[in-house]
Amino acid sequence: MKNMENLYQHGGNIYEVKQRLALDFSANINSLGIPPRIKKLLSNQLKDLIHYPDPEAHRLVAALARYWKVKEENVLVGNGSTELIYLILNAFRPDKVTLPVPSFTEYERAARISGSQVRFIHMLEGESFSLNFDHINNCDMLFICNPNNPTGNLIVSNRADIKNIPAKRIVIDEAFMDFVPDEKRYTLIPEAVRSKKIIVLRTLTKFFALPGLRVGYLIAHHNIIRMLKEYQMPWSVNLLAQVAAEQCLGEEAFIQRSKQLVEKERSFLYERLDRIKELKPYLSMANFLLVKIKNKGLASSCLKERLLKRGILIRDCANFRGLNKQFIRVVVRTHQENNQLAQILEECV
Repeated sequence: MKNMENLYQHGGNIYEVKQRLALDFSANINSLGIPPRIKKLLSNQLKDLIHYPDPEAHRLVAALARYWKVKEENVLVGNGSTELIYLILNAFRPDKVTLPVPSFTEYERAARISGSQVRFIHMLEGESFSLNFDHINNCDMLFICNPNNPTGNLIVSNRADIKNIPAKRIVIDEAFMDFVPDEKRYTLIPEAVRSKKIIVLRTLTKFFALPGLRVGYLIAHHNIIRMLKEYQMPWSVNLLAQVAAEQCLGEEAFIQRSKQLVEKERSFLYERLDRIKELKPYLSMANFLLVKIKNKGLASSCLKERLLKRGILIRDCANFRGLNKQFIRVVVRTHQENNQLAQILEECV
């Protein structure tokens, strides 16, 4: 049984290790950082902090609708996609929630807080952490992280697979879909606007390196959007987050550069780690890699501490359901940083 106190811990907690940290490989954030133009924009916007933000985030909603070629009535923004996970469960209060594991731990936490009965479907290491759709029984709500965190694989690669799943409502969390080559081939946004069954979650904080601002959104049928708005707190998205997110959507050069960097460096880091005898990386479509420690005498917590002494923070995956103390996760950073991580890992395992 996982320790419930530790079950909901995440990567990116630099505050506990600030004195020793040089490189953070634990948080799945774009290594290019905030687009330079957005930094300047935020600085110029500080004078407007004396005003309340637009409670409806009209400009951002309109920009997202144009970006995805959907209607504004199909878009809802929130204080990061995590807030929207809690909002969905609070609004629908499903009796039975099904969660494939290992996956993002906040689905379980939010489901339990809403009073839902939680059922887990284990995605097995021997099956490349794929989801067997035949194992999904009737449920009120199913959460699927696509690409999945922490495994990095696409759980739904064929849109047609989603139609016959016996769930009243399916939440597809596409927090890392921006990093997938040809993402529009895989996103379920087109299905979400037509179906009352599918809700797609997205975030701008991963790809545009804005986790401190907290801004995410969901796209769904207009009836679902209308219902969720009744449960959402006012002024959910702050002024700076609204302005930055809206402008980020127009950063086409940055978007393309980021995708190319992640694709190239993901392959490099995978191949580099695969050459280390005591490690086994898993193929990923996201901007991070799940890595198994083959040396059973070396726990993930111990390896994390060894790396921290060298100024590198990684994600210990022992608290993910379906994983154990033999797994870590590392984000894809720049070439020099990835090479540095590989060299230090080689010395520490």
